[in-house]
Amino acid sequence: QLLDSKKELPAWRLTRFAGKFGPPIAEWCLARIISQERGFALTAMDQTKKLWAGSNEIMNYRYLSSLTLTILGCGDIGRCIARAAIAFGMRVIGYVHNPRLNDDVLDVHYTTDLKEALQAADYIVSILPSTPGTRGMLLNNVLSSCAVKNGGKSPVLLNVGRGDVISEAELLGALDQDYISAAILDVMETEPLPASSLLWEHPRIVVSPHVSGLTQAKDVPDVFWDNFKRYTEGSELLYQVDWTKGY
Repeated sequence: QLLDSKKELPAWRLTRFAGKFGPPIAEWCLARIISQERGFALTAMDQTKKLWAGSNEIMNYRYLSSLTLTILGCGDIGRCIARAAIAFGMRVIGYVHNPRLNDDVLDVHYTTDLKEALQAADYIVSILPSTPGTRGMLLNNVLSSCAVKNGGKSPVLLNVGRGDVISEAELLGALDQDYISAAILDVMETEPLPASSLLWEHPRIVVSPHVSGLTQAKDVPDVFWDNFKRYTEGSELLYQVDWTKGY
């Protein structure tokens, strides 16, 4: 209701808890990428069957330094993920809505061309918030750009942003048509994920219950007191909600 475009925007200021989620979410993303490349799940399955290298796939992994990571959403969290990926030698592309100079410090190539960003990716990480401009952004066969037949690499999609960037039905369709090769999801269109969802048992989907970046109680006072001090001094507040953007 606060963000109803037909109503006048609030005159008061609102800040959000932020600045602490980047490192844990970056850890989660890189752990998932490494697990996917090295076949950790297959190794665990082999162990339960007492098979020594029973899964041939674990012998055919790629070095992360040969891969490209596309990040959808290049704020604080996105930069933390970029920093972690670059530490492993990955090439990083950042998709942004507004033009941005390339980041020489982090060696990130920014682009406003979504198709270009998707086609270049071996892995895609979405950290997009839920706003009028991002909801459904990957609908309408947008992921078809990722298909090998269309010049893409059939990448793995990770979502740690918001689940409504794509519908469950379209995600399943993208997998069935090999637009993407797998999906690793920490956020869903509907949460908690219903037991009836087809995502649970799909062989190329990994589901986790929105835990990639949990709020740690010890982090809250630092963020609150820093902003409280800024407020009392009349300084610019950190993490202030932009009513026009919706976050």
